[in-house]
Amino acid sequence: MVRYTSAVAALLAASSVSAQQAPARPQPAAGGSVQNAPRNDVPAQDARGRQVQGERHAQAGDRFDSHVADCLILGNQEEIALLKFGMERTKTKDIKDLAQSMIKDHEAAISKLRQFASPENANSELTADQTNGRNKVATREARKVPAADGSPMHGDVLAKLHQLDRRAHEECLILNREELTKYEGHHFDEAFLGQQLGAHIGMLAKLKAAQEETSGELSALIGKAQETTKNHKQHLEKLMNDLSKEEHAKK
Repeated sequence: MVRYTSAVAALLAASSVSAQQAPARPQPAAGGSVQNAPRNDVPAQDARGRQVQGERHAQAGDRFDSHVADCLILGNQEEIALLKFGMERTKTKDIKDLAQSMIKDHEAAISKLRQFASPENANSELTADQTNGRNKVATREARKVPAADGSPMHGDVLAKLHQLDRRAHEECLILNREELTKYEGHHFDEAFLGQQLGAHIGMLAKLKAAQEETSGELSALIGKAQETTKNHKQHLEKLMNDLSKEEHAKK
């Protein structure tokens, strides 16, 4: 009897120790099912992950807006170069006056766009050098710009896209100059005004697309730029009609 009592006591003591060491069991939920205990560190980790992800998206959005501003600056610079070229070759005062007015508007647009441009491209200029009697594009190597997420790949892509856009504007400037040099006098005026009209139609399309893809102050600025471009387009159309009437009157 003593041995049996001692054995039971030892068993109860061992059970008590095991119960103290065992982890607490999850309590049944209201519906009777057992739910796993929540991990306190998971919500904090998820919140931090969402915060980092949000910061990356915001930085990527800013980088995209800067890229749009960079491209629009190049477009305005091409327009200024062509307008100055037209002023040098035309002998018509009305065309000179209109070109000078549009140059001022394009310069003002560049000044405002530079507030949104990327630091590495804000002060960039189109380059077309005169070589062997023909304009040649000055070659440049795209800068390596780190991406918003820390990886260099996306930054390199935007830098290369900007380089591509620059080359396209420079080539367009060269080709337009070469084409316009084929004309003189009244024929030059007609060709130049026609080129400018087509350029402004293209710019309107680009501005409309850019406004829809950007946000905030940049989007508002692009909206105002559309109104200025429409105004230029209307003046060009009127001047083309006036010159056409004068030419018919001479005949």
